[in-house]
Amino acid sequence: MAETPDQNLDDLGAPRVAPSPVFIEIKSVPLRSNARDMRLRDGDVIVAVDGVACHLDIAEFEDLLLDALDDETSVFVTIGRENMFFEIFLTGPLGLTLDYTDAQRAADITERFANHSVGPKEQYQTYEALRDVHRHVTIYNTEYSGLATICPPLWLIQHRALEPLAAVIAAYAAAAAVHWVLFFITVFLIGAYFHKIQFRIIRNYNIFTEHFYWVVCAARSVAEAQKICREIDPKCVFSFSYVGPPEDNEVEDKKATRRAARAARVAQKAA
Repeated sequence: MAETPDQNLDDLGAPRVAPSPVFIEIKSVPLRSNARDMRLRDGDVIVAVDGVACHLDIAEFEDLLLDALDDETSVFVTIGRENMFFEIFLTGPLGLTLDYTDAQRAADITERFANHSVGPKEQYQTYEALRDVHRHVTIYNTEYSGLATICPPLWLIQHRALEPLAAVIAAYAAAAAVHWVLFFITVFLIGAYFHKIQFRIIRNYNIFTEHFYWVVCAARSVAEAQKICREIDPKCVFSFSYVGPPEDNEVEDKKATRRAARAARVAQKAA
């Protein structure tokens, strides 16, 4: 992942200075960058840091990210995207181009952010969401789970990873059939392996099932992470949903499309 400094110079080569009290906006996200890995988008806005409205200039914000990288910690950031807000942990430079919002947009964001609740940073964990072409979404927590080390089969059942579960059980059975010592060695080695790369196993399994890397966010629970995903895509669905099924607006969408097409034909004839 790229760790190049963010590119934020004006046409004369001088650093941009924030016209207070506007926000920092993402102007461009390169294909190879930390920002792309975090699934940030052009037009996203840095609204707050640790729950407090962020009116830093670009250089100050970049220094904040560099300090996080040096200290091996994270910056707890609230992102504004269209008409919603969500939180995310940033651990270093993003490798993108930043700019400033205009005053009118900043005022609108400030007004809406007043109704957005942000809890203490310690309550949040990072969640990754992967989505397939049918808008089915799987969400998992990237924090370490002791269950994955102690009992990998139960952890795989928890994540509904059936193919890896079958492989682990087959390895246990084969080892037990040879010798009980080999069985315990196999249990230890698989536990150590899962301890080291557990969330990669779930990510790669979901990619194997044709789910694609979609959203990264910080949330206090799976339910809250699902709510964020539903705000980003109102028609996404979850196997075990805490937010209910999506609203079925397909019929209304078709009616609206027909009305728009009819209005366009009438306008064309009138012209």
